[in-house]
Amino acid sequence: MIGTIVNTVSVIVGGLIGLVIKQGVSKRFSDIVMNGLALCVLYIGISGALKGQNTMVVIFSIVIGAIIGEAIDLDKRVRNLGEFIEENFKSGDKSVSIAEGFVTASLLFCVGAMTIVGSLQSGLTGNHEMLFTKSILDGVASILFSASLGVGVLFSAAFVFIY
Repeated sequence: MIGTIVNTVSVIVGGLIGLVIKQGVSKRFSDIVMNGLALCVLYIGISGALKGQNTMVVIFSIVIGAIIGEAIDLDKRVRNLGEFIEENFKSGDKSVSIAEGFVTASLLFCVGAMTIVGSLQSGLTGNHEMLFTKSILDGVASILFSASLGVGVLFSAAFVFIY
C-alpha cells in the first residue's frame, strides 16, 4: 500500500505546485518535459521487456483489463464522473474544464504497463520500486497538467488511489 500512497501524494503535491505556478509554465517548456518523460517511460518499458520477467502477467493483465473495461464501458463511466465533478466543483476560470483535467490526468496516471505491473509487484511481493518510479513521473506530469488543465488534475489523485 505504501507505493499507492506515495503515488497518490506525488500527484497531489505536483498538482498543487502546478496550480501555484500556473502562468509560469510555457507550452514549449511543457512539451519538452513531457517528451522527456515519454522517453523515460520508453526506457523503463524496454529495459523491463529485456529482463523478460512477468511478461505473461503483463499480457494477461492488459487483456483481462481491456475486456472488463469494455464490458462495463469504463470510458463512459470515467467521462460521466468527470462531468459530475465539473458540475459540483465549478471553478472561477471558465476557460479550464475540470472534467477535461480529471479525465486526461486519470487516463495518463492509471493506464499502462507501469501501473499494472507496479501495482501487482507492490501488492503481491511488497516491491514498491516500480510505483516509486511511476510516482516521480506522475508528479512531474501533474505539475504540467494542473498548470494547463487546472484543478481537475487534483481530483485524479483519488482515482489513482482507488485504482
